[in-house]
Amino acid sequence: MLIFNEVNNAQTNKKSGVINRPLPNFSLSAHNGTTISRAELLGKVWVANFIFTTCPGPCLQMTSEMREVQNRLPGKADVRFVSFTVNPAVDTPQVLAEYAARFDADSRWFFLTGDKQIIYDLAQKGFLFNAVDTGDGSKNIEHQFIHDTRFAIVDRAGVVRTYIDGDDKEAPAKIAAAVKHFLTSSN
Repeated sequence: MLIFNEVNNAQTNKKSGVINRPLPNFSLSAHNGTTISRAELLGKVWVANFIFTTCPGPCLQMTSEMREVQNRLPGKADVRFVSFTVNPAVDTPQVLAEYAARFDADSRWFFLTGDKQIIYDLAQKGFLFNAVDTGDGSKNIEHQFIHDTRFAIVDRAGVVRTYIDGDDKEAPAKIAAAVKHFLTSSN
């Protein structure tokens, strides 16, 4: 079971709620057959979330919200959308490509998979989510992975700047506004 908990308050400015957390280097396989690394994303403002393709619940909502954000930001060449799978054993590039097509992902949106430990370390040490794999082997997919529904906004320097809760009905509008802010802001 994968569990994402609250952001480590030590990395958050309590007065403004701004997060300044540089992401570590990573390199993962994308749904389109390319390799995406932190270096490829530098210079872009990007939205990240963690999902898995067989999720019967919040992942569908989160992916739909990401699609809505994509549609709210047409023609923004310096924006990327990145969905990391938390179930890389099942979510191969081919499976992710089918999922991407299902949600009309454009060329700015990457669905990433790879080594499980790299993904979990990125969740824990990069995005400051607590990730726990209980290894319970549950046959019920709902009990294999549990994760929160936040989106992370990452600036051009590869620094996590803010989180937006996907359960908020205004999440797509808030995410799009945050992206626009970081496109025009140096901080």
